[in-house]
Amino acid sequence: MAPVSDLPEWLAIALQALQAGDVDGWMKIYAADAVHEFPFAPAGWVNKLEGRQAIASYMARLPALIRLGSFSDVRAREVGNGLIVEATGHHRRVSDDAPWELDYVWFIALRDGRVTHFRDYMNPLQLSAG
Repeated sequence: MAPVSDLPEWLAIALQALQAGDVDGWMKIYAADAVHEFPFAPAGWVNKLEGRQAIASYMARLPALIRLGSFSDVRAREVGNGLIVEATGHHRRVSDDAPWELDYVWFIALRDGRVTHFRDYMNPLQLSAG
């Protein structure tokens, strides 16, 4: 399927929840046995979260670090039972309200409408910069 500029509704709703600081709203997309990976995480950093509880604990710290804003250059492609998303996030750091751009590439696998595997090609060191 050709790339589109709009995210699927389920992901757009989940991102809106995260933008509002609603981690529980974001977590609704995950299956109980979901895995969320950060393949670009440096040595010593979290690179794999297994299960909804581990993912929720990790995500709960984000509102203290970053205020999620808009996403641009969105390219989403449905592939079988999954989704590939590329985007640039335009956010603000909580510590000093400075603009903060993050580039994302996500490979998302789905089962019964829930995320079972989320490979997040964002460097977590971007979250600690500044």
